[in-house]
Amino acid sequence: MRNVIRLINPYDAGLFPEDFPDKEVVNLASNENPYEPSEEVKEAYLRAVNKISRYPKADYFRLKEAIAEYTGFEVKNIAVGCGASEIISCICNVIVEELDRVVIPMPSYTLYSIYAMLRNASISFPVFEKYNVDAEAIAKEKPKLVFLCSPNNPTGNSLSRKIVERVAESADYVVLDEAYVEFSDDSKIDMVEEFENLIVLRSFSKFFALAGMRVGYAVCSAEIAEAIEKVRLPFSISHPAVETAIAALKSLDYYENVKKEIVAERERLIAGLRRIDWLEVYSSDANFVLVKANKEGVVEKLAEKGILVRDASVMGLEGLHIRITVGKPEENDRLIEAFKEI
Repeated sequence: MRNVIRLINPYDAGLFPEDFPDKEVVNLASNENPYEPSEEVKEAYLRAVNKISRYPKADYFRLKEAIAEYTGFEVKNIAVGCGASEIISCICNVIVEELDRVVIPMPSYTLYSIYAMLRNASISFPVFEKYNVDAEAIAKEKPKLVFLCSPNNPTGNSLSRKIVERVAESADYVVLDEAYVEFSDDSKIDMVEEFENLIVLRSFSKFFALAGMRVGYAVCSAEIAEAIEKVRLPFSISHPAVETAIAALKSLDYYENVKKEIVAERERLIAGLRRIDWLEVYSSDANFVLVKANKEGVVEKLAEKGILVRDASVMGLEGLHIRITVGKPEENDRLIEAFKEI
């Protein structure tokens, strides 16, 4: 067994409803969209069930065509995978040689580091308070690859265009993870046309409410997209996942209305949480809110009350930080009342 495997901790996805089989729980831990998919998506899923005995067409051209239309890029600039997670792995496989410098500003998504470690990279984790990234500090590292996230998981803030530009100018390659960007309307995806070393990562799990289908994509130069396509698993996206993703892209009006509900509820949730004096509440451009709690055992106490949230302290944050998915109004009300009881 490789030594690096002994150093890597398994990815910790936090608590799930299945961990509480005898309790009715509200799951606000995984940044999922709490609303059902569109009727078109449901119908597409049911139709696709008849195909599950067959392999999907490995180039996923129809899915790429739909993504290309949605993003305004050409099919040659699109790579797809089993969630954004698979594409992160593929990016590391095509870019990172042993001991290459990889910079992962923290606090941020921990999966970046796992795949970089598997390539035996030399990894730097500069910590920036509330993810206020200093591009000049990153430039001094002379990185081969930088992982940026905007809006960032778990802090919820977006990076400025100027910061992304400066990092792209100083690094060989930059991944800009925009998994939550549809909730912010602050995408930098057009920068791919200017920077051939920029890879913008997207997901169908959040805005499009398809977390269980596992579909992600990258928008980047044709050369990088081709490289990612070479190393990803050939049949990694199932027939139902392909068909529901395409149907979701045809249901934009529905999802835009859902987004309005989530964004409005996010602001109401933030206002409610800020009335609790032992919580420090972060602003957010995503579908989740980060809070710092000045009490111990809050995650466990909420779980006892049937409310699951994410302990985000493992993501490079000092003190107890809790990431809360924006749920439906009644779920958020229940959460706020639980905090008050605590």
